[in-house]
Amino acid sequence: RWERVGRKMRWVWHSYCVIENVIYQYNDGKFEWFDTNVRLWKTLEGVEEVPKVVRKSARLADYGGKMAVLWDQLVPSSGDGNKMIWCAVIALERRNSGNIWGKVERHDAVLLVPKSCRVECALAATV
Repeated sequence: RWERVGRKMRWVWHSYCVIENVIYQYNDGKFEWFDTNVRLWKTLEGVEEVPKVVRKSARLADYGGKMAVLWDQLVPSSGDGNKMIWCAVIALERRNSGNIWGKVERHDAVLLVPKSCRVECALAATV
C-alpha cells in the first residue's frame, strides 16, 4: 500500500529498490529502509561487512526477495585505472520489533572493467 509521504522521503534516486513493498536505499555509507508507519528512513542493521562505497556507484535490485547490490571500485594496482565490479546479496528479515535486518549471504568481485565503465542500473529477473 502506497501513500503520499511528502519530503521526508529524501528522494535520492541514485541507488534504491523496492522489495516486498518496502523501499530501500543506499545513502551516506549505509543501507536504509523507509518505515511507512513512522514515515522515517531507518538503518538496515546487520550489513556492516559490505564495504562503504561511493553512493552514486551503488545500485540495488530485488533479487527474489533478497537485495542485490552492485558497485564499482578503482583497482589501485592496475596501473591503467581499471575498476572492479562487486556484488553482494543480502537476505532481509522483518523482526518482531518491526525493524528490518539484513544478512550478507555473499560478497564477491565479479568483473574487471576499464575505468571508463560504470554500473548504470541493476535489474533482476525471476524465472
